[in-house]
Amino acid sequence: MDDEVYSFALKSTLNEIQNICPDIKNSFMFKEDGEIVAADENTPEKVVVHVIDSFDGIFEKADAIGGIEGVTLDGNKGRVTISCMNDIYLLTVTSRKADMNYVNTVTHVLIPTILRLLEKIHPSPLKTKTLSPEVETETPVTKETEEQI
Repeated sequence: MDDEVYSFALKSTLNEIQNICPDIKNSFMFKEDGEIVAADENTPEKVVVHVIDSFDGIFEKADAIGGIEGVTLDGNKGRVTISCMNDIYLLTVTSRKADMNYVNTVTHVLIPTILRLLEKIHPSPLKTKTLSPEVETETPVTKETEEQI
């Protein structure tokens, strides 16, 4: 499974969450370094990049207190919630009248479940695991090779 399939599965999950919770207007997932993992079909990539850039300063300052587990911003028209799940941040934009207990329950159950499922199918697709040439060609140390050294 490659990164595209992984992202497609997460994008489909975000779209289904919006079907379950129509009060969620936008949602996307990203890493702390700004890499976009997945976004729903309603959120343009340009908006995602702008929002991630806006929160970059908060993430830098949060390192002093051990990182961010969650942030909620209440506005006149809605609410923005960022929560960390398995080193990936989920951002949701909801209407002001949204039942946040329901939204949080759905997102905090489905997203980690899908992440665990994807990890079982193909471990760590978002983290590159390549062996260095030195490790691949290294010969095991035996008594004979120890004597030569």
